[in-house]
Amino acid sequence: MTRKQIFIDDILHAFESEGNLHLVLGVVNGSVDEAGNDLRDVVTTLIVPNNRASAISESLIKALKVLLPVADATKNDMKISTESEKVKQEFLGQGVRFSAK
Repeated sequence: MTRKQIFIDDILHAFESEGNLHLVLGVVNGSVDEAGNDLRDVVTTLIVPNNRASAISESLIKALKVLLPVADATKNDMKISTESEKVKQEFLGQGVRFSAK
């Protein structure tokens, strides 16, 4: 089996569907918008079963705490949309940063 490395700059979109957590991951493409914000391209989507997402996220948090300085989390990145009678939480763009060292 060959391993392919995928470099990720950001989580562009996160949502839950049919028992799976979907993370749409992207990279800065080198272009900027009129306000000077980096534009991003979708690279891949990571789909994790909900029953494994907690274990993976706990391991990721532990690894980040050991390897990287603590980053400030903002609450402005959460979006709530209504779908029929359910309230669904989604995460849209520019929330998690991985610094390159």
